[in-house]
Amino acid sequence: MLKPLIAGITALSLSFATATPTQAEGMTGDDVGKLIIGIAAIAALNAALESNDRDDARRPARVDHRRSSWADLNRPRHREETRRNDLPRQCLQTVDTRFGTYRLFGKSCLERDYARVNRLPDRCAVRLYTEDGPRSGFDPLCLRDAGYRSTRRH
Repeated sequence: MLKPLIAGITALSLSFATATPTQAEGMTGDDVGKLIIGIAAIAALNAALESNDRDDARRPARVDHRRSSWADLNRPRHREETRRNDLPRQCLQTVDTRFGTYRLFGKSCLERDYARVNRLPDRCAVRLYTEDGPRSGFDPLCLRDAGYRSTRRH
């Protein structure tokens, strides 16, 4: 990403060096020194960037163990993770509002049948207003994205 920028700066600096009106004496010693220092700085920066690119190529790709696709939903899970992330299916409710029908895991049902309600993600909490009053609960799609699922409890 920086290579085109460096090439542009180099071309621009060289064009300024050649576009200035030439003096009768030509370039002074100071001008030559400044030009050499500028070119050396650009070359050092370019060498550092190329070295960094080579280091990136040698590093192994990082494996992302988080769920990355829908196909991973059926991956085998450890027994502890399965128990912890299984929500009781009887808590999945359908709620009618004036804007349509929604599904949610009822908060009172989860508090009664699921011991880890306080560990559910806050971002999944919802409050729907019905004719019978407000209903609090959790969005099932949000919970699924967070790694939870509904199962039957025996």
